[in-house]
Amino acid sequence: MQLVMIPLLALILFYIDSLINTAWPVTIFGMVYFFKSHLLLMYLLIITVYKNPKIALILGILFGMISDIYFNTIYGVHLFGFIIAILLMNQLFKVFYKDLKMMIVLFLGFIFLFEHFYYITFAVLGIVHINYFLFLWTHVIPALIINLVLILLIFPLILKLLDKYAK
Repeated sequence: MQLVMIPLLALILFYIDSLINTAWPVTIFGMVYFFKSHLLLMYLLIITVYKNPKIALILGILFGMISDIYFNTIYGVHLFGFIIAILLMNQLFKVFYKDLKMMIVLFLGFIFLFEHFYYITFAVLGIVHINYFLFLWTHVIPALIINLVLILLIFPLILKLLDKYAK
């Protein structure tokens, strides 16, 4: 059952991510804010901590390639971002205890780092021409807000599903 349930949840979260990310650019007072969700990244981090980092790496590679093909014009950004995040999370939880508050802080920290990794990669390649502070205001802060809400809503549900079906 675990062989089916873990990738199925990743696929569902990938689909929900793509729905949220296409529906949430919001214009407020003439500025566009991008509320970008990272449910798949958070799920991979959950798998890293609560199940097995090797399974998370396999799913990270698979869904990183799918995300790059589906979302990007430059391949490898999601793939390497997922791999780096999984490896860092695996190392960090050898130090930290699996506390809920610490998990939420780490999720938000990884989302912050992932958004910056994305920005730096595209800025170095000359594709993005946006001021850094404008990037923080219109991309990073809205992404942290929407992902905090999603963490509080979905994180307990995913943990229950993994405990029930992925044993």
